[in-house]
This record gives sequence, C-alpha cells and structure tokens, in this order.
Amino acid sequence: MDLSYVSLADYAEGFGQRGDELPSWVPPGARAPLSLDTPAVRRRVEDVLDTVVALQRADWLQDGVFTGPSSMPEVYDAVLHAARTLDVAVPPAVIAGCAMSSQGVFGTDDRAFLYLSTYFMGPASEGERRFLAGRLCGFAAARLVTANTLYALLVDHGGLRQVARKGVGPVLEVVLAPLSLGVRLALSRWHRHAEIAADRAGLLCCDDLDAAGGALLRQALGGARGVAPDAYLSQLDALKSDTSPGRFAQLLADRPWTHKRLKALELFHQSQAFADAGGTPPESSAQHDDAELERRTAQILGVS
Repeated sequence: MDLSYVSLADYAEGFGQRGDELPSWVPPGARAPLSLDTPAVRRRVEDVLDTVVALQRADWLQDGVFTGPSSMPEVYDAVLHAARTLDVAVPPAVIAGCAMSSQGVFGTDDRAFLYLSTYFMGPASEGERRFLAGRLCGFAAARLVTANTLYALLVDHGGLRQVARKGVGPVLEVVLAPLSLGVRLALSRWHRHAEIAADRAGLLCCDDLDAAGGALLRQALGGARGVAPDAYLSQLDALKSDTSPGRFAQLLADRPWTHKRLKALELFHQSQAFADAGGTPPESSAQHDDAELERRTAQILGVS
C-alpha cells in the first residue's frame, strides 16, 4: 500500500488558521457544557486530567502501540488526514485489542490522544477509518476534549475513573459519588449533542455517507457486516410509534441511538453547512440552511 504522509512543513503551513473560532458545523447544544472560562479553574482541572490520562495511557500502552509509518500505517494515514481536514494538531493515537465501544479521545483541549481498537480498524475500509479518526479529532476541533474527558471520568468510560481512583485514592469517590447522580443526567444531553458534532466531523473527513453509516453500524453491531444503513434506518419510523416507557432510557444514554445518528448524518449531508465546510453534498437534494438543519436534528434527538 502506497501511503503519502504529511510533512511537518506542509502541515504547519496551513495549520491553525481558524484560531479559537468554533467550526460552523458544531451544533448549539454541543457548546460550552461546563463553566471552565476562569483560567485558574481550567488550569486546575486540566492538571488533574493530565495526571489521570497519563496513568491511563501508560496502562493502555502495555497492550497497545502508537500508530505510525511502521505501526498500522493505514490507521496513521487516516489520523493525519482527519487532522489536516479539521485543522487540528495531529493527536497521538494508541491502538490496542480493546472493545470497539472503548474507542475515544481523552486528555484536554490542548493535549489530546486517541484510543483505537484493532477490531474496528483492522478490517475497516479507508472511508470507515477516516470517519472514525475524523469524529474523534472532531472533539479537538470543537474544543470539547476537556469536557469529554471529565464526562468519561464521571461515568467511568474506558475505566478512567478506576485509574483516577488509584492515583487520587478513595477520596475521589467521596467527591464524585454525589455528583454522578445529578451531573450525569445534566451532562448526558450535552454529550449526545457532542456526539452528533463528532459524527459531522467524521463525515467531513471521509466525505462518504455510506462509509460513515457503515462505520456507525459496525461499531454498534460489534463488527457485523451485511447490514445496510437504509434497512437499519427503517427502525426510526417504527420507533416513532413506540409509546412504552423504554423510550425514556435514551435520556440517560451518553450518545444518541444509532438509527438517530444515521438520520442526523443524512440531514447534515444534505445541508448547506456540510457544503460550506468542504463536503460534497448529493446533487439531487435541496440543501437545508443552518436553522433548518438544527431544527430537524433536534427533532430527531428528542423523545416523544
């Protein structure tokens, strides 16, 4: 496989031209989940997260490896492509034989790294790799890595809370236990919108709706192939008529149900925002403006 790599000079030439302005594709519900505007507060939070994440990264590296030109270069190429597309610094990426659901981005807005699964990346197509790398780099582009890591610490995603407990001691539970009940419910809605923002970034990086849908289905179904996104989307109409109390379970979920994410991606693919961000929308469809895109996305994510 002939892969081209972005040189440091070439990457630096176009990096960081957006400044601190958030990308236009970030939905309003995904912005500013926590009040970290005070520099002193942000520094203290990031210092704690840096320590916890360093411990976790060291643990993951015992059974994993950093991707690079000689370590799963096709994955490294996808990460480089995503970073260049989204105009963010190239994050280190550890890949290991972890569960697909454990994949994520951890750290802080200025010092993030990716944790990837060989079970997903190994058999993935180029478009699927670019989608997943793009959606994780999307957290960095949207300045959501710090908040996302705090959320992972609260809900113990990827064992992060267990590692923090080792480093900080049992006092951590004294602080987090009462917070987890109320804060998780309050932050879960934000996190679902953040996942939609990340999905949009992934679609921009792969520029292929079928590949994006295939990646979401493979991650949701444990790597199963042969399930068409269109067939899976039929569940959306079926569940609209579901009046059982089970539909309220999504209020506690940390990400929207997969069929809703697929439908939200389809909307974004047909939007003016997707075209303005460099994507290639379908020629046969009318492009939604920003207000219509967010209105219909919120409708999809709602519980009725």
